[in-house]
Amino acid sequence: MYRYYLSFDDTDNPETAGTGHLLQEFLDRLPYDSTFISRHQLFVHRDVPYTSHNSAMCALVSEDADLKQLISGASEYLNAHSAAGSDPGLCVADFRNIRCPEHIVTWGYRAKKEILRKDEAYGLADQCGVHSSEHGGDGQGVVGALAAVGLRISGNDGRVKGKKQIEETLLSAGALLKITGFDRVCAYGTGQLPDDAIIRTDGSPVKAVYQNYRSTVLAVLDEDVYRLLTKEQLKCY
Repeated sequence: MYRYYLSFDDTDNPETAGTGHLLQEFLDRLPYDSTFISRHQLFVHRDVPYTSHNSAMCALVSEDADLKQLISGASEYLNAHSAAGSDPGLCVADFRNIRCPEHIVTWGYRAKKEILRKDEAYGLADQCGVHSSEHGGDGQGVVGALAAVGLRISGNDGRVKGKKQIEETLLSAGALLKITGFDRVCAYGTGQLPDDAIIRTDGSPVKAVYQNYRSTVLAVLDEDVYRLLTKEQLKCY
């Protein structure tokens, strides 16, 4: 059972690995299970400081974790490993004890289209009973870290970090899920495909988005088989 939302934002600079990489490294060091990382696209604007794409990362951590240790461990990791010139932010939330989670969700969707302030982020985090902290630079990453938690709570935003390369170019939906470990395959704009639906990958890596609280591979009908959405088509998620 997963209980804790854990989000990093703005930990990198143009010469270093991205925030998702840093979060994955931290998760790999934990003695607890964690979920996949979701990447959430935030507002791209000249007045918003970001490294390349302005995306924040979030994962869930097992209920076996100790909240205080999780916060202190993540804080120490960000202090030690965030890149020079970055503005790292951290958010940790216990979903059993979040007050007014809908307000954090609203914040997340606002962050996709508005310039938001750090002091607002701290005020909302305090109101909702979640941890928010900055770990270098001007600390503006707290805005995105809180937004990523809200968007993950919503269950319908973002892409799953990473991709799965498979050898087969034509296989069933059920076989694709077994190989990749993703939760489901859906036809774009409609619903979940049956396990025997035929999927054409054309050798492309398989990527997933976060929809209805599940890692979801999207495909479109192309004659008598389904074709995976391209990388370009997935950029809107």
